[in-house]
Amino acid sequence: MAPEAFDLPTDYVDTPEKLQEALPLWHAAGVLAVDIECSLTGMHHCLLALLQVATHDHAWLVDPLALGELMRPTLQAMAQVPWIVHDFSGDGIVFKRAYDVVPDSIFDTMLLSRALGYPQPGLKTMAKLKLGINIPKEEQDSNWMLRPLRETQFTYASRDAALLLPLLRILADEADAKREDPEIGPRLAALPKEMRHLLRRVRAYEPPDHDPVVDKVRHLGPLAVERARKLTAFRWAWGNEGDVGAVMELGNRWIMARLSNPPSSREALERTIPNPRFRAKRGAALWEIFRENATETKETDDPSDGLIWNNCGRP
Repeated sequence: MAPEAFDLPTDYVDTPEKLQEALPLWHAAGVLAVDIECSLTGMHHCLLALLQVATHDHAWLVDPLALGELMRPTLQAMAQVPWIVHDFSGDGIVFKRAYDVVPDSIFDTMLLSRALGYPQPGLKTMAKLKLGINIPKEEQDSNWMLRPLRETQFTYASRDAALLLPLLRILADEADAKREDPEIGPRLAALPKEMRHLLRRVRAYEPPDHDPVVDKVRHLGPLAVERARKLTAFRWAWGNEGDVGAVMELGNRWIMARLSNPPSSREALERTIPNPRFRAKRGAALWEIFRENATETKETDDPSDGLIWNNCGRP
């Protein structure tokens, strides 16, 4: 099936007036396909950057950055309508943590795919297998905090929500045909309980009360712990501003290396940051963390200090 088959008419909702027009249509639909895009700082710290909502014949891209405080009452109203989702375990935590809202009921097509025996039930895989569509996932990790959205982001986000209902229809037909299967049938029968359990876990979510980086440097003393807290706070704050460099450059490996071998000068610190734009923009703020109590000794010969740290991993 051509990707264009999932290009529903799409409205961009970024004002109270557009939101007021959309809400009655969502309630009248009876069921909503829901997806989200977030900043790149992980589900425990991210901001909601975009909310995608689709019915059988229309899609909406809702801009939380523009709507601000209207998002919580919007989600509370949406929560009364059943949601079709794919892998709600992470998205649900974002809704709970950021807005303290969890829908009354969901149907998770990833859980259904897994019950049917698909070993890799991610949305990209299932869309290819069941709908014949290739999802260009390179946009998934793009910077969703920047405005305006690029045309490719707009199309990607709209399709991600639009294909959930067609995918559910196909999987539901397959489930009906396999309910008597001795292996698949019991898993299908257990799905309602599994989805209720997922919602209970999301509703019970509490943000973590510790930082893994901080835990790993406690043996280095209180100064390292203080610096670790400041560095990770910068990573989350800057990442949620849309600064991709903060996520890419301030990985756990980089932070651990800097805390184990603190730079003795701003120049030494900046030599460990490969990205010149991020280095120029954030170097001064990062050096402030190390400037107080900076060592007066010569720079270490350890290659993790004074040389560019090749940090390919994410926090």
